[in-house]
Amino acid sequence: MQLYTKIKASHITNLSDARYFATFTEMMSFNFDSDSKNAIPITLAKDMIGWIAGPRIVGEFGSQKEEAINQIANILQISDIQTDINLNFSKLNPIISTIIQRIEINELIDADRLEALLFSQNQGIAYFLLDFSAYTWPQLQKHAYFMPTFLADLCSEYPIILKMNFAADNVLDIVNAVQPFAIELSGGEEQKVGIRVFDDLDPIVEQLEMEEEW
Repeated sequence: MQLYTKIKASHITNLSDARYFATFTEMMSFNFDSDSKNAIPITLAKDMIGWIAGPRIVGEFGSQKEEAINQIANILQISDIQTDINLNFSKLNPIISTIIQRIEINELIDADRLEALLFSQNQGIAYFLLDFSAYTWPQLQKHAYFMPTFLADLCSEYPIILKMNFAADNVLDIVNAVQPFAIELSGGEEQKVGIRVFDDLDPIVEQLEMEEEW
């Protein structure tokens, strides 16, 4: 499947989601932040990772320090992590080679603040995940700071993964306007063990699918 943008799948909590996303995503992340409702046991993640081939596996962490991250990276043998805080890279396990820095966009961050964060943290960070979940796409189109042209400029300068309230009727417009490195889509819940309907994701993915040339 060829898409208009790369996709990072997040908050994977069941094998149905893992298998679904494995067919077309660039990255797949499992949440190990104990304060998050999306956190899953390490043993469950290890079992699911054993079934996955293709995407890069990412360990999602919140404010955990290096020691806790190293322990989980060792158990799962993962080289990619995502964090909400500034880490001391020299204290990270050498197995860790790729770091995604998540930045939650809220009322405390304006354009200057965001640019300063990206510039100051650029060294050693592979990707920035900008989390715009607090906004709708129409709000951003009229926003004082984060209008599409500003976001497009950031994406041309930094490797940005974009998290927004994506839907079938806006995802392609957002991708075309902003041109991020990738977008993030989140997993959901199974109706029963092994049973999952993807009505929330299929329409979005269909919009991103490129037509095959014959």
